[in-house]
Amino acid sequence: MKKRSQKSRLLIGYAISGLGDQFYIFAIPLLLLSKTHSSIIMGLLTAMEYLPTALFGLTIGPIFDIWPRKKVMLISLLMQAILVVCAPLLIIKDIPIFWILVAVFLFGTFDLITWTGYQVFIAESVDNNELSTVSGQVGLISAIQKTFGPGIAAIIINLVNYAGGFLLDALSFGYLTYVVKDYEPLNREPGYFENKRSFKSSAKNGWTFLFSQPIIKWIIISFFVANIGFQAVVPMLTFLLRQVMKTSVNMISVFFSIAAIASIIGNFIYLRLNKKIKLGLQLVLIGIMIALGFVLMLNVKSFIMVTCGYAIVSFGSVWSQANFFTVIQSKTPNRYKGTITSIATSLTRLIGPIMSIFSGVLIRYEVHSIFVIAIFCMVVSVAMTFTSKLSRLD
Repeated sequence: MKKRSQKSRLLIGYAISGLGDQFYIFAIPLLLLSKTHSSIIMGLLTAMEYLPTALFGLTIGPIFDIWPRKKVMLISLLMQAILVVCAPLLIIKDIPIFWILVAVFLFGTFDLITWTGYQVFIAESVDNNELSTVSGQVGLISAIQKTFGPGIAAIIINLVNYAGGFLLDALSFGYLTYVVKDYEPLNREPGYFENKRSFKSSAKNGWTFLFSQPIIKWIIISFFVANIGFQAVVPMLTFLLRQVMKTSVNMISVFFSIAAIASIIGNFIYLRLNKKIKLGLQLVLIGIMIALGFVLMLNVKSFIMVTCGYAIVSFGSVWSQANFFTVIQSKTPNRYKGTITSIATSLTRLIGPIMSIFSGVLIRYEVHSIFVIAIFCMVVSVAMTFTSKLSRLD
């Protein structure tokens, strides 16, 4: 594949498979709920989705650094296609819940592998000076998927039922497999994968490299701190709107739709302006913007203020995530890309399950506390950007 067509095909493949994933995310909870009618099972389902990142997120990356990346990616995509077909059959055929949760866990594990591989592949398909643009394009595709995916999934269910929908999801993985099988990186050391390395040594070398690179180390720490605040707020938004603010279901839908639109707008503006503004300045300004968004959300008596605040947060978060991807991939040599990508992605997410539980307790005692935590974390994150000299990045 030529350079430009290869990048385009990877992006299109990601868009198609991502829309298929939205159907899986939408339909599996509905199927399981219709079978069990249990909130406990719903909680276990969420836990199974988080668990692969918690167990393997920090260690899964080296498989892309010690084995041929294309083969690893193809196997992972094939397993996802098989599991996405099997999962609904397990539910419909009255298989014990344990095996359904195992299938969900396995799907999440291979999804983690695929996502790590995709980030490496898309970074390897462009030059460093194009990374910021392709980061914005990936973020834009993701925002569009999350905005329209549930609606498309509902239409598919009505047209072809659950079985047809999951089959379409499996076919979407098939298309990404077709794209990946012809993939060739722009730049890779000749014979790199012919040098035998153990999983342990590859992981150790990756961690050693991370701690030797101040820019990569500090941007991961900064985003980890910021994510603590996000994970205090995001899981509680529906509870806040419905139970605390007494918002109707229709208005809750409006709230999340506005946030999704703000994400898309944020990506469009990022794609036009990111190369015109110094990267370090972007990190600082976007961090301040997100903090101000959480400040607006302190006014929980006003639906408009909370909605505007979260729209600002959504706008800023997609911009910051694109910059995070750009810095990590541009500063990491090819031989460490799998390890560093998985570490960077996982470290910023690992706090999620803990904060979800913690914020659920806090909000029952003081509704404003989750926003105070988020504001504090963003302020600390911005301060780290200055003290670590990330603010000087060009």
